[in-house]
Amino acid sequence: MKRVLPIFILSFATLFSASAIAQERALHFDLVKHNFGTIAEDGGAVCQNFQFINSSDKPIVVLDVTGGCSCTKAVFPRQPILPSKGGQIRVCFDPMNQPEGEFFRKIVITTSEERQVISIAGNITPRKKSTEEQYPLILGGGLRIDINYHAFGYVEHGKSCRSSFEVFNTTDKPISLLLIPSVQSGVLSLDYPATIPPHQSSVIDFGYLLAQGCNKYGNLQDVLYVDVNGIRSPYPLIISGIAIDKRENNTDKEWQKVQLNENFIKFGTLKHSNKAVSRYITVRNIGLEPLIIRHIECDNKAFTVALKGKAVVDSDSSSNIEVKFDPAASEFGAVVGSIMIITNDPQQPSKRLKVTAIVEK
Repeated sequence: MKRVLPIFILSFATLFSASAIAQERALHFDLVKHNFGTIAEDGGAVCQNFQFINSSDKPIVVLDVTGGCSCTKAVFPRQPILPSKGGQIRVCFDPMNQPEGEFFRKIVITTSEERQVISIAGNITPRKKSTEEQYPLILGGGLRIDINYHAFGYVEHGKSCRSSFEVFNTTDKPISLLLIPSVQSGVLSLDYPATIPPHQSSVIDFGYLLAQGCNKYGNLQDVLYVDVNGIRSPYPLIISGIAIDKRENNTDKEWQKVQLNENFIKFGTLKHSNKAVSRYITVRNIGLEPLIIRHIECDNKAFTVALKGKAVVDSDSSSNIEVKFDPAASEFGAVVGSIMIITNDPQQPSKRLKVTAIVEK
């Protein structure tokens, strides 16, 4: 009992202290949370009054009330609130162009004494959008599309990644559609209709599927030109992803873990007549399983990258990557690139670092 009693007293004191702090709020609100329930996106703004009383012994000034976004606005008294006197903060939420479904907003009240928080919540049902809103990009010839770019993020070996673009024919005649590859990853699958009926929508379905154990790693990119009724659209379709190993779901296993000694390589200022200069990245495995360096690439051809050590790095061991820059082969001025290293680390399969140089005459 002698061991338990101090803990009980401490817990009681903590609860009492928390209760006392709550009661010491300068502005006492009868209501601190309000749920509007289900509201229509195009139904206009909804408002709620939050009544309060100054429970302190001195005048309180409400300095500011913020709702976190332009969709939430508040009206509050500007004059000092005398002790034992009351007032209200009117909070209005406009659901127009807000995402469908549940929403939650914190309202931060800053007074001359402290900060307090009230909140509003609800559920938004979407309005019927116009054709122009659903398909904002004009491809030409009366054909519109919802978006022309999609990034899959990581594309794992053995797993299919699929998505789609949606197009709409705004005319009274059928539209012919042809997609012409410009940049190809070699692993994109594509399915789309050759003709789109009048005043109807159609889907351009696409995706990546990498065979388990294939040697495809790093950036995947496909650029497709769009011909509408035989005329080239100014907006191509762009699809991208990053090819990595299939990641296991077993979080209890002690995996391989990659660590780089650099996140930023600066070659500094070099004369255009200088010889090529090299810097080295140390890739260390701080996990327990063997780390495999699958792929290295740089998005700027002014820099060349090459593995100068083992591709398989044992636990608590390291390997090196050479980054070479030739000023004579580069233009004058600042040169910037991004290096991506792909490994079989399931937590961080890709690591990026920035590389820069300045070339002078």
